[in-house]
Amino acid sequence: MGFFKKFRQRKRRIKNFLSRKNLINESVNFSKKSIFVAIPKTGTTSVRRQLREFGSPIIRQPHLSIAQIKKIFYVYVLKNNLSKNRQFPSKSILEEKEVSELADKLFYSFFKFAGVRNPFSRVVSLYNRREGNQHKNKMNFKQFCYKINYSSDTCLHPTLHKNQLDWLMIGNKMVMDYIYKIENFSSAINQIYERTEGRLKIKNIYSNVNPKSFSNNYHDYYDVETKNLIYKKFQKDFEHFEYSY
Repeated sequence: MGFFKKFRQRKRRIKNFLSRKNLINESVNFSKKSIFVAIPKTGTTSVRRQLREFGSPIIRQPHLSIAQIKKIFYVYVLKNNLSKNRQFPSKSILEEKEVSELADKLFYSFFKFAGVRNPFSRVVSLYNRREGNQHKNKMNFKQFCYKINYSSDTCLHPTLHKNQLDWLMIGNKMVMDYIYKIENFSSAINQIYERTEGRLKIKNIYSNVNPKSFSNNYHDYYDVETKNLIYKKFQKDFEHFEYSY
């Protein structure tokens, strides 16, 4: 078989694959070519609701790291490639190498972004949360600071990411296109709009706000001991994102 004939067949297989409507995860929007890494307690609810595509995703849990999302791209391509064969001899499916290449090509073509939060404020929000594993009535704040070890310790579906930064790396490599601080969300949505040439027009809508989280007044929770403790536990975030008390 000639090179150009093989090339045309390969393009046809990929085109047929991309025409199928499927969902990877709530974090991924195919029509807008975007990936939003939803780190818990960083104001993700309103953004997720605005970007969510409806359907049956491979994994429903929204708080996945970028490394986990990248792996699901491979599963997504593989799952579609293993659809029912209607030709003999088989011509409609991708070869294994093509599956891997297409998964990587799709992943890196998407705009990948996330928000982060001052760890001091975030820990207070985790302590006062209304959903997930609630601990406010079980222990005082100092006890909570000693016990917390991971960024999602109090979530219903925890993952062992120590810092927020760990959600945004693949190995030692930063692959995100844009990371904003939720403290600057109003200006961040303008940046996102410009960087995506108008594809992502996110509104500044407050959702799932806990009026009793008191995270805006987090200074009232800390003494010297707990402040040093939280800084030491999440030092990587403080240093990388240049947060201070």
